[in-house]
Amino acid sequence: MKTTRPNPKNKTAEWSVLDMTAKQARSFFLKPESYCRLDLPPYFDFGRVLRPVEKFLTGKPLVSLNLRPRSCSDVNYTIYSNKDGRYAWRPFQLIHPVIYIDLVNLITESSAWHFIRSRFADFARDTRINCLSIPQESLTKRKDQGAQILHWWQGIEQASIELALDYNHVFHADIADCYASVYTHSIAWAAHGKSKAKAKRNDKSLIGNAIDHCVQDMRYGQTNGIPQGSVLLDLVAELVLGYADLELSRRLTTAGITAFKILRYRDDYRIFVNSPQDGELILKTMTEVLIELGLKLNVSKTTNAQVVIGSSIKSDKREWMRSRQGDRNLQKHLLLIHSHGANFPNAGSLIAALDEFYKRLVPLKSVENPMQLISITIDIGYNSPRCFPACAAVVSKLLSMLPTRAEKLGAVARIRKKLDQLPNNGHLEVWLQRISHYFDPKLTYGERLCMLVEGKKVDLWNSSWITNAALKATVEPNKIVSRSRLKALRPIVPRREYAVLITY
Repeated sequence: MKTTRPNPKNKTAEWSVLDMTAKQARSFFLKPESYCRLDLPPYFDFGRVLRPVEKFLTGKPLVSLNLRPRSCSDVNYTIYSNKDGRYAWRPFQLIHPVIYIDLVNLITESSAWHFIRSRFADFARDTRINCLSIPQESLTKRKDQGAQILHWWQGIEQASIELALDYNHVFHADIADCYASVYTHSIAWAAHGKSKAKAKRNDKSLIGNAIDHCVQDMRYGQTNGIPQGSVLLDLVAELVLGYADLELSRRLTTAGITAFKILRYRDDYRIFVNSPQDGELILKTMTEVLIELGLKLNVSKTTNAQVVIGSSIKSDKREWMRSRQGDRNLQKHLLLIHSHGANFPNAGSLIAALDEFYKRLVPLKSVENPMQLISITIDIGYNSPRCFPACAAVVSKLLSMLPTRAEKLGAVARIRKKLDQLPNNGHLEVWLQRISHYFDPKLTYGERLCMLVEGKKVDLWNSSWITNAALKATVEPNKIVSRSRLKALRPIVPRREYAVLITY
């Protein structure tokens, strides 16, 4: 297996974590942006906690310290992100740094990493089933998350269009509540095969059992669900889903189904066939495989046969491409975006549209009716919370056009009152604090991450299970806020803070 770093002169270059050596993979997982995939302002730096914990745990597996994190609840810190603009919430978890580093050490131990890479190679043998969601590291100035999105665009959207040459129909499928439904014992099944894992379920020398044990430590000893929000746990999820791919391949081969192509990105599947009957049989077989792993398809997102090119592009993106995207009048331009958001809340195309508006706004020194533009922008973010970082950037520019500090703070107060109506609004508060801090750093918020910025002593993680005083001292939540970066903040949120990869 190759371990040579690709040529970084390729501006779209990224490489898979599975092409890395154990040492390279370890460095990748220890990056702050690998630890936390949630969009946060740049003054949050989790590396300031991860590094001292890593130093302490070098050569010291958690099991050797006789600690039992699973005896405590709320070991991780949870912040919610909205999925659909309404009632579906995705819990992003900041894993306790001590348990996170322990899992990194476990997975990237030389022999364990070699085994994991070999297992993924087994999953990839059937070229009819392609997984496009293995974590990627950027080799350019683009962030790793941007490299991952580009990998999706090339491997899923663009590949789907090309496959119209070979197939006439595509079925779409999606696993319901994937991360929350993963049965932790299935991690060992995926790593070693179900029979061996069951026969040796208490053998901690099996890497699958060791990972299972560590994941339970993160979740109060529960065997249902894995934390979402880090690249490391994305790879653990891919281990289980790759095993499902392997089982699906075996059963379809036995059934004599050969003319198909499946593209999978995490829990989303695109199934290309020439016979709708084959597509139905593949869905039936996939359902059976997933049920045996404690997973199930999301009925509302599973479709019947569709034309390939027409459904290769997401519906929100198709609609935005064929609609009127702008207007010479700023307010009318923003209202067009608002209308698109009403039809497609939280859509990626909505973020792209806001980005175009932001780029139009940046060179302007003044605008007519800035408060009305602020109101429209906040309403977009209110109904599409995933887009709020981009909305915050637009609002920061509009606030800068208000003539007095009092007017700026008055606008922030009105925005805050609006956002207080939303449940689980911690992520939105983080970004509202980002744009208000420059004008009034003494403004207080209820979100614990915001309290850390305010300089308050707050416990993000439950560390009561740590009996070693020196180890406990390394887990200091206040360290994650870089005061130098906070001090260097400018009032207008620059594009680099929210635009991971808008072009595609």
